[in-house]
Amino acid sequence: MRSETCLPTTSWFLADEAGKPLGQIRRRGIPSVGTSIEGEARLAAAVVVSFQELRPSCAMRRFKVVVSVEP
Repeated sequence: MRSETCLPTTSWFLADEAGKPLGQIRRRGIPSVGTSIEGEARLAAAVVVSFQELRPSCAMRRFKVVVSVEP
């Protein structure tokens, strides 16, 4: 699986493992399980648990990203 996209950005819609929305961030690459997210979308630290690609919008790839929030 490619780690980057030819598009300038991707949009990640974050949710915790219970399904609670945590915000949206934009990244250059596609998510991968185990990726750390720090200091974004009101999160101190989180790790990607799973992700699902959504329909693209305005030439932007979009992903629903489930994260495990670290205390």
